[in-house]
Parts: sequence; structure tokens; C-alpha cells
Amino acid sequence: MIGGLWHIPRNIGRRLPVARIILRNYKVLALESSCDDSCLALLQKMPGQTAPVVLDEMKRTLNSQPFGGIIPTHAHEFHQKHIGNMLQDFCAKNGLDSVPPDLICCTRGPGMVGSLSVSLQLAKGLAIAWNKPLIGVNHMLGHILVSKLTSTPQYPFLSLLVSGGHTMLVHSKSISDHEILIDTCDIAVGDSIDKCARQIGLKGNLLGKELEEYVDSIPECVKLQLDEISTETRNNEFNFQLKLPLRGPHNKAIPDELQFTFAPFLSTIQHYMKNHSLDEGSKQFIAYKTQNHLFEHIIDRVNVALEKHGVVETIRTKGDSKFQGVRDLVFSGGVASNKTFRKLLQKGLNTKLLGAEPDSFSFHFPDISLCTDNAVMIGVAGIDIFENLKIKTDMSVLPIRKWPMNELLTVDGWIKVSEDEVNEVTCK
Repeated sequence: MIGGLWHIPRNIGRRLPVARIILRNYKVLALESSCDDSCLALLQKMPGQTAPVVLDEMKRTLNSQPFGGIIPTHAHEFHQKHIGNMLQDFCAKNGLDSVPPDLICCTRGPGMVGSLSVSLQLAKGLAIAWNKPLIGVNHMLGHILVSKLTSTPQYPFLSLLVSGGHTMLVHSKSISDHEILIDTCDIAVGDSIDKCARQIGLKGNLLGKELEEYVDSIPECVKLQLDEISTETRNNEFNFQLKLPLRGPHNKAIPDELQFTFAPFLSTIQHYMKNHSLDEGSKQFIAYKTQNHLFEHIIDRVNVALEKHGVVETIRTKGDSKFQGVRDLVFSGGVASNKTFRKLLQKGLNTKLLGAEPDSFSFHFPDISLCTDNAVMIGVAGIDIFENLKIKTDMSVLPIRKWPMNELLTVDGWIKVSEDEVNEVTCK
């Protein structure tokens, strides 16, 4: 009090300056080498956008055709030989030599350890040299989240991952909470497709694509005739029997444990080829029926999962409502590039079991070029991990051969990141 009057400081009632955090464009370099593809990508995350923008990407693939499949030591040597020169050219092309990216992402697993180690060690070196955070990404999470480039599935959603190494239905409740509901009990669908295609005489480095193109080349009038021929028994002109697995009288309609199985498709063709030679007609028939039955088996098992965990009661069961609120399905992985499979899935999936009207359920299909292994998906997933989970990867980590989707955060090597470090990357 001064002179009997209360003294009021001049700054009272005025707005004090507040530090402003302004989101900025930041760049992300991503590397992927989990199998036989050496991949690089540069992404830019822009303010106000949920998904990054792809600025550039580069990819080289090992030619495994002469060896009848991927040999791990060959893949390791391929990555060692090529990815360094690829990165040098990529950095020069995109000006990363003078202005490095703000975040480094690479695949840590799952995959072939020799292949994974090449890009992981390279990414560690870049992160140290440029003093930038490193994110070691789960390969399968990348396949799921790459759909964000074209659409935005809302949690909780289902993810159907179909590739050469994995086939699974995943219930995704958040970026870090995923439950595997169906897995394969033997080989993956992509592996089965490759081996079945090779058995009937198709050749190429990407046999799944070769089978798709061969089946697509069959005239529509011939396909209509093939549709009329049942393979439930051998009582057909080709003496070929092929039934959907896990649907016999000894199988429970709603099993306790849901599984896919793809080895029977290969063994069926191998047994048939011991006693039969193929002409063009029988080759078309077996290729067409095998591809369709492989896809129908997956759709059949997913529908059983929808019946078991949906919200609508059926004659066979009352769903446990685990899928309450699910209105989206992400379809990804190398086999998801097959256009016939996409059509069959949209037509055959019984989404009514979720209590969803047809117009309220959405299918999310990544761009076909992003279904096979690529570095873009690793960058997309890495950004999500860094921004939302606020963690990074320690430089001591090793590749992980098997890394289940439901164990994303239980592996070693995650480091909590402070808000200041996140802001250093994403803000100015």
C-alpha cells in the first residue's frame, strides 16, 4: 500500500507473452531390408495432416528365380552389396548430405536376421552421425499403418495381413495394442501361392504375381465354365479334388482356436502331379481353382471370427461382442495386391455380424505398389510411434527374427522420449 492506496503493478491485467510451439515440416528417412528387397524412402510430415507425404523412394529386389526361392545368405549379401550405394545416391538426390533428415526409421523385425541387420546397422550409423532419433519398427505394423496414406481407419479396427511370411487377422485397438485372432498353423498364404505356382510350371521371381497374371489371362468364357466344375470330389473331367480346409465333419463350426492352414493346397497339387501331366486346359483349371480356394479359405475363417466375436447372434453361436465398434478393415501385405482377392473379400465378408450397415463399414486398401515390402510403410509407422508413444530405439538393439504384433512394446531397447525431444523434431 502506498499513501493509503493499493499499488497495482502495471502488468496486472495484461497478457503476458506465451511461448508458442509451431508445428513444422520435418523429414524422415526410412530403411527396410527384412527379406529380399533393399528399400529407402524419404517422407515429410506436414502440420495439420494425419499422414506424411512421400517425397521419394528407391527399391532393388534380389532375383531368386534361378534358385527356386530366397536363400538367406544370398539376400544378406545382396543387401550388403547394394544398399550402401543406394543410400549414397538417394542422399545426393534429395540433398540429405547438406540437410539431414530429422528422424531415422528402419525395420527391426520380424524377418531374416541377416537381411535385417544390414539396414539396422546402417540406420544406427546414420542416427549417430546426424545425432537424430532412431525408431526400430515392427514390419507388420508398417503393413497395417501404410493404409493411412490414402485413408484413416478408426480404432478399434481389424487388420488382415497376407504376405509371403505371415497370414493373420489382427484386432487393433490402438497403435500399441494388437491382438492376433487368427494365425497360420503351417505356412503363410504367400509361401503357399509361390510353391503351388511353381508346381504347375509357372516361372518368375514373383510367383504370386505370375499366378495372378496367368489366371487373369484365362478368357472370361472359360472362367465361367470352370466355375461350374466342382472340386468337392474327384468326380470331374480333370480328376482333381480341392476342398476348403477345416470345414469337414471332424472340425467344429466355431472352434476354440481359429487358424489358417495353407500346406494342404500344396500337398494336394504335389499328389496330383505324381499321377497326372498338365496340358493347357488342366493347368488353367488348377491355377484358377487353387487361387480362388486359397482366398476363399481366408475369407471363410475371417467370417468365422466375425461370427465368434461379433455382436449379432447366429444359429451357430452368440457372438461375444469383442468386435463391438469395429467399422474398418485394413487389408495389406504382398498378397493384398491381388485384385481378385480384393473383390472376393469385399463381396464375401459378412460384416453384418458386426451390427454394421453396409454403408457404415469401410475397407482400407493401400496402394498396390505399397502392399509388397517397402520403406514408406516403415516411415509411416515410425512417425506414429515417435509422435504418439514418445519412444525411440536404443543403439544396442539387435534384429528380431520373430516379433509378434501383440508384443510390440515388450521387447528390449525402447527409450522414453521427453516432450522437448519430440518438439525438437516436430516443432520449431
